[in-house]
Amino acid sequence: MSLGCDGRDRVNKSSEEILIENKLLDSFSENVKYFPETYTEVETDTILSNGFRVKIKTFTDMENNYLDEFRQDTIIHKHFYRDNKATILVTKQGVIFDQLIDKDFLLQFEPTLSSFFEQSVLSGIWLNEEKSFANSNITVNILYCKPETDWCSFFNLIIEDDSSYVLKDVSEEMGVL
Repeated sequence: MSLGCDGRDRVNKSSEEILIENKLLDSFSENVKYFPETYTEVETDTILSNGFRVKIKTFTDMENNYLDEFRQDTIIHKHFYRDNKATILVTKQGVIFDQLIDKDFLLQFEPTLSSFFEQSVLSGIWLNEEKSFANSNITVNILYCKPETDWCSFFNLIIEDDSSYVLKDVSEEMGVL
């Protein structure tokens, strides 16, 4: 009896069959990616002529994400889209607003969007300088989107100089839905 290692026994087998036979297919059949790959943080600090100072810090939430899983040929792709959160600090002769902006904050105002928020991430948050210059309030724009789609919700957070605030879903007005 002679034994050989020349691979003739595998010549008529596909690569997939060989991997299955050697219990290696699972290690090659999954592609996992994270977006963003690492922690990110962006901070803006704006002083307006009407006396408001607005600090917005946006950062990656490394513990919460949206999973988009799909199969392409024999490979399962798992794309994890990490959520973002933001802190907003507004001052005008003292602190007017100091709040963490995340899905829980928005759900207080828009509980009907809970299923949307399960599939979306904070895509952007910024001071709307045009609306904030002429008024005794400031407006912060907040955009949540489902990754890899154009399904988004757009909000205006209006903060008054007496510390009151209101959140408005302006998705329809902005043509975002």
